[in-house]
Amino acid sequence: MVKLLTFLTSGIPAIVAAFLAFVTRKVGVAAGTIASFVIITSGLILCINAILQTVLGMMAIPAWLSNAVGMFIPIDFAACLSAIVSSRICRAAYDIAKFKIVAINAAN
Repeated sequence: MVKLLTFLTSGIPAIVAAFLAFVTRKVGVAAGTIASFVIITSGLILCINAILQTVLGMMAIPAWLSNAVGMFIPIDFAACLSAIVSSRICRAAYDIAKFKIVAINAAN
């Protein structure tokens, strides 16, 4: 009878505590993962918006220069090239951050 009372008073609360610790750890990791994804996605959106604003600001070229250069390359070549390169850099940074978050989440 004493063994049963000992099990009921110490064993069951220990099992419940271990279960709650397991569940709260998983919930904490999931919440951290979601928050991290939201942060890096917001950063990607801000980066792309900054690139677009910069590219649109670079579109005004004097007519005499665009006529001379336009015979060989398009007028907005620099703007298009910088947008492509910058967006690929932003996407690579996003993919690396996403990989880190997935790796951390998978480790727990």
